[in-house]
Parts: sequence; structure tokens; C-alpha cells
Amino acid sequence: MKCRILRRVFVVLLICSLFGCGETEESESETSVVTIEFVGYQDVDKAQFILRAKPYNENLTVLFEFVSEGKEPFHVWKVISRPPGSLKFTVALDASVPWEVSILPFWNENIKDYPLTDIDVSSEDELIRYELGDPYKVNTVPYTTLEEEETFSIPEGMVLIPEGEFRMGSDQGGEEHKDEQPIHTVYVDAFYMDIHEVTIGEYKKFVEETGHPDILDWVVDRSPTDQHPVIGISWYDAMEYARWVGKRLPTEAEWEYAARGGLSQEKYPWGNDEPDGTQCNYADKNVAGLVWNFDGEEQLITWADEDVDDGYTHNAPVGSYIPNGYGLYDMAGNVWEWCLDVYDPNFYTNSPRENPIAGATLEDTIVHFENISTARVFRGGSYASDAEGVRVAHRGGNLPLKRFNDLGFRCVLPVDSDLSNLGLRFE
Repeated sequence: MKCRILRRVFVVLLICSLFGCGETEESESETSVVTIEFVGYQDVDKAQFILRAKPYNENLTVLFEFVSEGKEPFHVWKVISRPPGSLKFTVALDASVPWEVSILPFWNENIKDYPLTDIDVSSEDELIRYELGDPYKVNTVPYTTLEEEETFSIPEGMVLIPEGEFRMGSDQGGEEHKDEQPIHTVYVDAFYMDIHEVTIGEYKKFVEETGHPDILDWVVDRSPTDQHPVIGISWYDAMEYARWVGKRLPTEAEWEYAARGGLSQEKYPWGNDEPDGTQCNYADKNVAGLVWNFDGEEQLITWADEDVDDGYTHNAPVGSYIPNGYGLYDMAGNVWEWCLDVYDPNFYTNSPRENPIAGATLEDTIVHFENISTARVFRGGSYASDAEGVRVAHRGGNLPLKRFNDLGFRCVLPVDSDLSNLGLRFE
């Protein structure tokens, strides 16, 4: 039968009683309500889920399991981690077949002890341990309101990064990693982020429509097609482009939160396994012995892993490797990415807990960026970085006028903020 899951809204109220020890009768009677709304679009193979939870009860984790006859089942973990507890995400589905969606909310006392991805769904003893209630099947109602559909739209080419807390930084030893310490808890508001780095093709359109200085001649040596990430871009260039598209650069905290993809304290966007050439573009055998120009000085790449072949000598086309848990590509390797913040190696010692940004305020940084001359952060590593350099907590920085053959950027758009008052363009 033709798939009817698309073009529907699924509204489910899951009322689950908390099981606790030593609580009063009053607290035992409290309930946790999870509202799951599903928005599907006809002839489109992506489904959007909106989750809300009240009252707030620390970390409420929800497992969605997708099952369809003749298709491999898969599941998605999401955490509602801040009152009033809400998030929105998109899942790609095969629109040619019907899907049955099951939801299991459970209580997670310690996120560190319970990874949110790559969990065997058959591990029922683990699931029941923090279970709030039995799995519930989604009930469907017709979806016909165009206005409501528009409310849930995600900007093209972006994904929603839900609001939440994470542990920023690392405990990596050595003097060269002191700027990653101490590990500290950070909360960030929800925002949209570009799925991939800004490409040559996208930047060319910006140049054509604005008269901004063209891409440098040597860029084609490292990024030869319109699908490759744009490089040779100063921080000022990146800020101008972001303003032109009505977005902005991410803060360093936003970048790391998004790069982790829902994982907690793992070294890389995919987990703790060392890169093997399938997850990212980094210093493999293809770049061993290449001359690397860094800050005006030539260096020979001697740190490359000569036992690995990631398929590329220089930059790879965007999206050439698997995405992280949020659906973001190339958050490790390929090209470094500019962030808004000033590079302050000691910032973590006194970083604000909520939406931190080093240096001036977010608004001042955006409005007066032409007058900024202090070093700016870049993150993510590049094709010339070793495994240490593509760790999700690794930090880099340089002057905002600098241009490198492995440094680009991507943009973000806050969910609840109006950037129009900062002079940004909206189409």
C-alpha cells in the first residue's frame, strides 16, 4: 500500500510515571509528559519531529525506532535536556514504503554511562533500567494546515541543532593542549547550522551578486570544483558572506556542541575510534612529504599516517564522508572553519555557562567586525592535520586577515533570534 506516513501529523501524549527511591508520596505522583509531533511532506523523503516535555525532569531521553516491511529498521536517540524541554529534528525516510514509529522515553541518570548512539536496541535490560513507561505506538491524524507546515520548516541546506548542555573541552595532557582545559559545562540555545562547509559554488554566487573580491587564483589547486569547500578566505570575508545570506558564523561553543553530534566527551564526531580513512579527510599517506605552507613558512608534512588512505591529497568535495549524529558533514578534517570568538587560550577558566563567546558580545562582534584585529578561533582540523588535530576539542586561531589553503567556514542561524536588526540580509 502506498506510503501514507508523509503528509501527516503524529501527536502522542506519553504520560510516564517516574520511578524513584526515597521520594515523598507527592513527588511519586508527579508525571512526565512528552508530546511528539510528526510533520510529513508528500513526495519528500524527510520527516520532521518536534518534541516537548513538561514538567522538566533532568535528562529525558527518547528513543525513536523506525520499522518498515522489507527495510532495515533504524533508531534515533534524542535528549530533552533543558526546561521546558523541546527540540526539533529531521529524519530521512524512504517515501515509497510505510513506516511504523515506536517511541520509548526513559530516565537517564548519567549520560556519560549511557551513550546516545550505536546502541543495540535489543539490549532491553539497559533500556528498562531507566524506563519511564512502555513503548507507545504513534497515532495519526490528517495533516492539512499549510500554515502549521510552514511553522516547522527548516532552512534549506541546514539542520536543527537542539538546545542543550554539553561538556566542552578535554583533559588531554601536555602543554600544547592547555587551551582545551578545564572541561566545563556549557548550555547553548537551539540554532540551525549549515550541513556542510560553504562551497566554491556558493561563494562564487556571493561574489557575482555583491562585487566582493574574487576567489584567489591559487584556490583551484586545493578546491578545484564548485562542490569543494571555499578556502583562501579571511575571517572578514567569512563575516561578509554570512551577513549577505542572513546568517552568522558560529560561536566556538556552538561549533563544538554541533560537532559532537549528541555524543558526550568522545574524541571525534564519530566516537573514540582513531580515524582510519573512512570518517574524514586528514593527513594520510597521500599528503606524506608534501610541503605545507603555514603562516608564511614552509614545512614538510612528516606527521601523516602513512598506513591510511582517505582518498584525497588535498580538500575533498563537501559531504564525502559520513555525517555526525546531527547530520553535519566534515566537522573533522577537510578544512578548518572560522568561528566568531577571539582566540583566548585561557577562556575556559572563566567561560560563562550559557551561550559563551570570547571577546566582545555577539552583537558587537557582528556589527563592528570590520574594526576587529584580534586573533579569531578556527576549529575542526584539515586535510593536513594529524589525528590529534581533528579531535572535536582541538582549538586553533590566527589573525582575522589570514588566508590558508585549508581554512574555510560554515554558517549558523539562531532559531529564536532576529538578526535583521544587525543589518543582515533576508530573502
